[in-house]
Amino acid sequence: MNSINISKNITDLRKTAGVTQEQLATALNVSSQAVSKWETNTCQPDTMTLPLIADYFHVSVDYLFYGKDYTYDDIYDKIRTKVSSFPQMSKDSYEEALKIFASAHHGISHGNLRGKELMYDEPTHITDENGVSLLSGKGYGAIITRRFFEDITPETAVFSSVIFGALSDKSVLLTAMAIISMSDISYDELQEKLNFDDITLRAALDKLIQNSLVIEKESKHKSLGKTYEINSMYHTCLCVLLATMEMQKISLNGISCCMGFGDFPLKLS
Repeated sequence: MNSINISKNITDLRKTAGVTQEQLATALNVSSQAVSKWETNTCQPDTMTLPLIADYFHVSVDYLFYGKDYTYDDIYDKIRTKVSSFPQMSKDSYEEALKIFASAHHGISHGNLRGKELMYDEPTHITDENGVSLLSGKGYGAIITRRFFEDITPETAVFSSVIFGALSDKSVLLTAMAIISMSDISYDELQEKLNFDDITLRAALDKLIQNSLVIEKESKHKSLGKTYEINSMYHTCLCVLLATMEMQKISLNGISCCMGFGDFPLKLS
């Protein structure tokens, strides 16, 4: 693993370019004291500033860290460094991760998607005896190996039946979607959002609560009465399920597959 020495690398780049600390500070819209602290290793540039420094010297962020660009042997560290150059859990970090995923998806296809942009709205689906890869430029990506399917057993049906059984009714599904969209949503807020009458909304809520998909609780603000939230056990599952359905909906004739469907070793006996 290469050692990190940002202070030395910034100093070397600045001196090679014949730029003073004051000139670099002006170009980056920071104080000259900040540049001095970077170079004396008193502190380091934040994640918002690192890409600006790299752009200024026409090098990669990797170069700022290590004094050279990574080779492909360091691909995992290269990816981590690239994505983490953006603020944690920011929109940019998610979008950068999806671009990297798109390259992996493209690589799995052995060039069958060549000629298309790596990020595109039309979803693509690759599946064979080794697994599944799904991608949509709208913001969805998934790679599932065959090993994952080898662990799917009848117990999965027990867990899934709770979700599919409760959400088979459209009004119940819409109510669940409305609750996902807003933390601790009140009854009145749900009714306004869905435009349901009392009988329809109450029946949908009761079904969700009975199946433990939704938790009903007293609000800290008495004026709101009872509020509703998705049970944390099912929250991620429901979000991923809805995203998958949305991805399928984009291509109404089915997602095109460039390798054939293959078989998957589900343990159903």
